Amino acid sequence: MSRTTITPVSAGLTLLSLLSIVLHNAHAAELPVWTLEAAVRQALSVAPEIREATAEVAAREGALKQAGAWPNPSIDLRADQKLGIEDGSGGTDFTQVSVSQPLPLTRLAHQRDQAGAQLAAARERLRQARLVRETEAARAFHTLQLTQARLRLAEQRVAFVKDLESATARKGDRVVRYLSPLERARLAILREAAEQEAASAEGKYSEAAAQFRALLALGPDATPQTAPLAPVEAPPPLDELLKRLDNHPALVANDQDIEAARAGIDVARASRFADPTIGVFRERDFLGGARRDYNGVMLSVQVPLWNLNAGGVARAQAETDQARERRAVQRRDIEARLRQSRLHLGHLIEQAERYHERLLGPARRMLDLARRGFETGEQNMLALVDGYNTYFDAEVRYRELLQEGWQEAAELRLAAGVALTQPEAAP
Repeated sequence: MSRTTITPVSAGLTLLSLLSIVLHNAHAAELPVWTLEAAVRQALSVAPEIREATAEVAAREGALKQAGAWPNPSIDLRADQKLGIEDGSGGTDFTQVSVSQPLPLTRLAHQRDQAGAQLAAARERLRQARLVRETEAARAFHTLQLTQARLRLAEQRVAFVKDLESATARKGDRVVRYLSPLERARLAILREAAEQEAASAEGKYSEAAAQFRALLALGPDATPQTAPLAPVEAPPPLDELLKRLDNHPALVANDQDIEAARAGIDVARASRFADPTIGVFRERDFLGGARRDYNGVMLSVQVPLWNLNAGGVARAQAETDQARERRAVQRRDIEARLRQSRLHLGHLIEQAERYHERLLGPARRMLDLARRGFETGEQNMLALVDGYNTYFDAEVRYRELLQEGWQEAAELRLAAGVALTQPEAAP
């Protein structure tokens, strides 16, 4: 009967985990470590959606400038043969010069109000676009964090099994125990499963890294590394979030749309008829047997005989009602998402804390005891495998709970209209 000697491992799993992390950090020492704030800023700086929303703001600024511009005057020149016929001299002479100016009266003030509200709405939609891109960047960042953590845990699985195999292969140790062929087969299966898990984790990490690189416009050869997952902080009280909800950029944009629609009613009323036009002219004619010049003033006003343009006013009133109802729907949906996200986040935080305290810690101690017992011959391979699977599965699930919590925190910021970063001041 063959015998195998085993050396006891004094440091246990804790030393193994620390060694794996140190080796991983040494391998990635020269790689930049991304934080959530840094990832969000980079994503915002390269997002075409932000540039599109910024261009919309610039367009509305131009519209506001144009809304206060007066219409240009017009100059009319008239030349005919009337004077030459009258005095028999023949030829063609300029007989009239006139300048006319449309008078917009109150229309310009209403147009400026409407354009100003539209500009304010565009600025709020720029804020909303930043919030959406922040949330998208946070999702990609936290997904990369999770896949990176799972890859490290998979590497620890492989290292644990290899260390166990190495210990059972050494000769001349003081502690001696018999390993049956079945136990050796189980150990080989455990190693192969750990390597398969590592390969799968590496593939998922590569996919998450590719998405992260695309979102942040990083080079194809970049290997992004993130800060490790940490527990999520508790969210603000619900009452505080609800008090600030009306400052949500989406709702403020809707408020400005309502103001623009109301101003549009006044613009429609002021534009029902063409602007009155005042003009001055200087005319030359043959009077009293001689050529004479004289001046005059003209006023042109449209007569509302058949077309009262009431349809434009009715349409503007209906658009105001539509904007008001859209705001009500938006407010209802945002508040519902806010309440749901905060409730879910609270559950995830509580679950992660209980999981860490009541499951992860005991699972770590159970594996350490199972390994010590296996090394001394007090436990069989099944107890070690059970402790091994329980601990590493608990580690993975705990990291998943942390990642789900951070994802929900990003959704809560989006629902509450709270930006993670502030836009940089224009130079």
